[in-house]
Amino acid sequence: MKRVITLCILSSLAVVTQAHEGAEGVIKDRMDRFKANKESMKAIKGNLGGDASVIAKEALAIQDWANQMTDFFPEGSTQSPSEALPAIWENFEDFKARAAANANAAGDLANLARSGADASALTNGFKALGKTCKDCHNDYKE
Repeated sequence: MKRVITLCILSSLAVVTQAHEGAEGVIKDRMDRFKANKESMKAIKGNLGGDASVIAKEALAIQDWANQMTDFFPEGSTQSPSEALPAIWENFEDFKARAAANANAAGDLANLARSGADASALTNGFKALGKTCKDCHNDYKE
């Protein structure tokens, strides 16, 4: 599972530069925020056996983004190079619930990091957070 999450994150990072070409307005803003989110996931992964303060900081950044995410998806914001599927707006309540699940998982991971949890618990928290990303991407991203 850890390898799958890592591969998803790394492959996403590889295409971010190309994906942003031509993006404007709210689409560019949300793409930039997702890029920062991916960097936070990468930083967390790199510190699972290390600095818990980095994990907490980055998890809180992810939580902050997740709490704002739906504001960056106004109806009709599907212009290229957006990878957002129309299903977002067709099922916006579900999309909001998934953003909330992402925020909750990030908050849980931050709390684990601040409480001095061991590497195993942090890894499980990271996997849970990654699952919320993957679940949303499966249904709402090209």
